[in-house]
Amino acid sequence: MRKTLKVEGMTCVNCARAIEIALRKSEGVREVRVSFELGRVEVDYDESKVSEEDIVRKIEELGYRVVQEKGKKEEILLILSWASSLLILLTMFSNVPFGLEVQLVLSTLVQFSGGLKFYRQAIATLRQGIAGMDVLVSLGTTGAYLYSLLSYLKLIPGLPIFETNAFLIAFVRLGKYIEEKARERAVKGLKEVFSLSFKKVKVLEGSKEIEKEVREVFKGEKVVYRSGEQILLDGVVLEGEALVNEAIITGESLPVKKKPGDKVISGSIVENGYIITRVEKTFGSSYISQIKKLVEEALSEKPSIQRLSDKVSHYFVQFVVLISLITFGVWYFKTGELQKAVLFSLSVLVVSCPCAFGIAVPLAVVVGINKALRKGILLKKPAVFELVPKLQVLIFDKTGTLTEGKLKVEELRVEDNYLPVIYAMEEYSNHPVARAIREFLKEKVKEKPKLEGCEEIAGVGVKCGELLIAKGELWNLKSKNGAITVGFGTKEKLLGFIVLRDKLRKEAKEVVSFLKAKGLRVILLSGDTKENAERVAKELGIEEVIAQVKPEEKKDFVEKLKREGYEVAMVGDGINDSLALARADVGIAVSSGADLAKIAGDVIIHNLYSLKELFTLSERVYRKIKENLFWAFIYNALFIPVAAGLFYEFGLYLKPEFAGLLMSLSSVSVVLNTLFLLRD
Repeated sequence: MRKTLKVEGMTCVNCARAIEIALRKSEGVREVRVSFELGRVEVDYDESKVSEEDIVRKIEELGYRVVQEKGKKEEILLILSWASSLLILLTMFSNVPFGLEVQLVLSTLVQFSGGLKFYRQAIATLRQGIAGMDVLVSLGTTGAYLYSLLSYLKLIPGLPIFETNAFLIAFVRLGKYIEEKARERAVKGLKEVFSLSFKKVKVLEGSKEIEKEVREVFKGEKVVYRSGEQILLDGVVLEGEALVNEAIITGESLPVKKKPGDKVISGSIVENGYIITRVEKTFGSSYISQIKKLVEEALSEKPSIQRLSDKVSHYFVQFVVLISLITFGVWYFKTGELQKAVLFSLSVLVVSCPCAFGIAVPLAVVVGINKALRKGILLKKPAVFELVPKLQVLIFDKTGTLTEGKLKVEELRVEDNYLPVIYAMEEYSNHPVARAIREFLKEKVKEKPKLEGCEEIAGVGVKCGELLIAKGELWNLKSKNGAITVGFGTKEKLLGFIVLRDKLRKEAKEVVSFLKAKGLRVILLSGDTKENAERVAKELGIEEVIAQVKPEEKKDFVEKLKREGYEVAMVGDGINDSLALARADVGIAVSSGADLAKIAGDVIIHNLYSLKELFTLSERVYRKIKENLFWAFIYNALFIPVAAGLFYEFGLYLKPEFAGLLMSLSSVSVVLNTLFLLRD
């Protein structure tokens, strides 16, 4: 049984790790995937050994909440924390009867309502051997509260600081609330994709339209779509016409006109019109569902830079606690003032929280995946953002990658009265040449003759009695410059010929120039003849050409470059490219190509223009990751000494509540910096 749960309360990557570790220890749980970015936990489990209720209980025991819909509890606790903190501040500067007692009550209320979730999650993560933000916040607020309580009871010298723990909780909650809202905006596009399985469509039964959940619709049923509606099931248009936006598939914002016989892809939007489609794939096997699965798999993986960040974040907490204890000891023995020692040690605990480290990488990755999806690029692993900017060599396959992979008639030298005969003869073959000729002639032929005694001769063509439609060599017709010449006639007499060519993709030259301008070594690696490969390379300005290679030789060539120390990408579309795609540092498959190539690749692009988008976006995402980590590091490097009181003699120091504000602002700044990726 596989179940996906919406979980609230995950504030950093260490939270996700705690849930994953706890569930993996549960009997009957086979696999666990936790996405901190999307607030999702996917569990594969044996129903005979563990129930969904057991899994939910296990997660909630860790201090998190499994929810159906987001409620208003967070907002209520945030308002309560701020209202109480401001009232404490008011009593401090006003002559209010029983002022200290009021402060004690309000401080206690905030500590054990607004601060309760920090306790729960700190305890839960510590049980799993992981320390995160919640540990530092819990230690800081508890220390401030206990110090104030003991001071109030005259058990230790000093004055109560009831405002400290209250404002600290209020600031941290506010920062997390803003961060969550910003993060929701960042992943909004992905959440819309993931929610499609709960949408409904209008199924035509007779003359009536019946509303059904998309998962309940079967292959062959008729579905109605109108202006503004999203196509949720792959199908073929039966009736009507509509302008359909296929941006999620192609990255192109201009709509495409769909008429009877045309295919529609799930995820597209009907901008204007009305169509009735016949469902060709159920939702589980539809295009948009496959995207959903691949994106979820991508989000479950971590780039190496994120794994390093997670490790630093985990050990950094232990380092901070040590620094806080040292700060307390130094100030207490130096001044003998307990209050001063407590305040400085609390400031160190709070200001050093590694939240910004925790979200720096995953948030940039999820925004990048969302952005790529909107541009028609599907990433199967987030490490691509880290690898693409480091690439040194890019290898292209030729047919179907740099060329359209579809033969088209370039020249027709046959009398019109023979065209119906040629069309009818080519119907006996499914060879790409035959299909291209039929496609070209279908508008020219009104009525087909009935032919007898027809057969396809493998590797030659089609024979019907004495007539032949076959390769030009039978009549000494030579193919030039990569074109294919097909002859028509009898063995003794040529009646005409047809010239076909696989044309270069219109964007190929521009993209190759773009890649060379970036300093990449561009290589053409093809199984085609040397003449054809060199002709294409010359047209595109590619200097290195290797032709007539087998699939294993393509793989060997990629491995050779990697042994020489190069970072290598391979772009291909065919089954013969799949081995090389799998071995390259980054395998890039063209979406119109073979399924095996798309399985082997790390990235699926719609066309070669997407390569430019991929490089540009990857560079931006990787730059944001480095910026986020740099600022998170600099922030801690700058403020830990200030919080520890090293500049106290110069009047520069931090109160714990303002340390909490700065900690929250550091996380918010990382989120806002990442959101700039959403701008075009």
